[in-house]
Amino acid sequence: MEAAEMNVFAIGIGGTGAKCVESLVHLHAAGLITDQAGKTIRLGTFLVEPDQQSTLLARTEIAVDRYSKLRKQLGNATEGFAVSEIDHYGSWSPLAGAKPGISLDQVFSKPVLRNKASGLADLFDCLFPPEEQTAELDVGFRGRPPIGSAVMSRISLDEAAQSGEWKKLLADIKTASGSGDPPIIHLLGSVFGGTGASGVPTLGAMLKTWLQQQNVLKVKVHASLLLPYFDFDGQGDQGIGIHAEVGNFQLNTDAALQYLSNNGKSCFDQVYLLGSDIKARYDFSIGGRSQVNDAHIIELLATLGIRHGCSLESTKDYAYMISRGKEDQIDWEDVPDNGVVGTALAQAARFAVAWKRNYSLEIDAAQSTPLKEFTSGAPWIRKYFSISEESITKSEGLPSIRSQEELALKQAIDGYAATLLQWLRQFSRNTGLGFKQELFTEEQLTNDET
Repeated sequence: MEAAEMNVFAIGIGGTGAKCVESLVHLHAAGLITDQAGKTIRLGTFLVEPDQQSTLLARTEIAVDRYSKLRKQLGNATEGFAVSEIDHYGSWSPLAGAKPGISLDQVFSKPVLRNKASGLADLFDCLFPPEEQTAELDVGFRGRPPIGSAVMSRISLDEAAQSGEWKKLLADIKTASGSGDPPIIHLLGSVFGGTGASGVPTLGAMLKTWLQQQNVLKVKVHASLLLPYFDFDGQGDQGIGIHAEVGNFQLNTDAALQYLSNNGKSCFDQVYLLGSDIKARYDFSIGGRSQVNDAHIIELLATLGIRHGCSLESTKDYAYMISRGKEDQIDWEDVPDNGVVGTALAQAARFAVAWKRNYSLEIDAAQSTPLKEFTSGAPWIRKYFSISEESITKSEGLPSIRSQEELALKQAIDGYAATLLQWLRQFSRNTGLGFKQELFTEEQLTNDET
């Protein structure tokens, strides 16, 4: 009897967490998220983000959606690439159901505190200055972990398990614990901003507690914690209120690491710590649609923590870090399990480039060119498609290159290939001043049509 699939539930928290899940989609497509025997796993993804207008959130949702459409069209007609589904549980805001423009003093109803528990109201004033109490939280926690921790701590997983996005996720976690290898919940997020720094340890501790209360003791909780790896060009204008500030990144990181040093094992069974002393530069954004930070190699490496966490050797230690061999560059020798990872990502990149520059264009041309004439310039189609002008379904066991099914598959491949190339180009060029990567060449991934 074949063993049950291993289950991994990846939860991206905040903008950086969403970008890590974006990387995860592409690693999964390349066949890199496997168990210790190299077999594909059942992967679930979930996004936690108070800024529901975030471009980073939308970009990740698009990547998941396009991959899912590709999988639906491919079915079992693939080997090695895009062979396994992603069960996406959607995105959720810890401020779900709140009115637009909600602030911390509305979350905790400060007038009620003042009337019924004046001592708590005084404590609230001590912990949060007026500008933090009144800042609108639609765009996230504004780089302030105390705000995020206060909001996140109000979550009850027992209540969340009764409805909405959490209900199916938590139910599937419990079901997965009943057979096969121990399931893994893997949280991803930064520890230097607001949402990730507050949400990753808070949710980690809440999930560990909930699992114990439910007597679900087989599940492991891991986390990839991203330390500072980017700076902002410029800062916010006056009048936008409190916001993430580069000057606070190290302070937030120190506080998060001190907390984990004292309480880490109550949150996680295993952690991966990644950052960079050479920072990428992003345009300042308070959040929402203006936050268009490119993908970064650190997010790829953080996501490889999931791959490592599925291996037998990952049970040896609690915390994992990596380093690079040269001060001013990163190459494949610096990437964990670089032979397998490099080969798989290179194959995915070659496929996407060849598809967008050649095969997709030729299938388009075949729609209006006589097929016998077309095959003289593209003989490869004889192996995969019927060249009968009369048939738009199947002939001699081969599908028509003009059939609706094949065109739907082409459209799905077009969409995912464009998303994959965008991600590869972004982390290839987004390195930081005086730093270079020797993994991919951005120019070879460029295509004006993508």
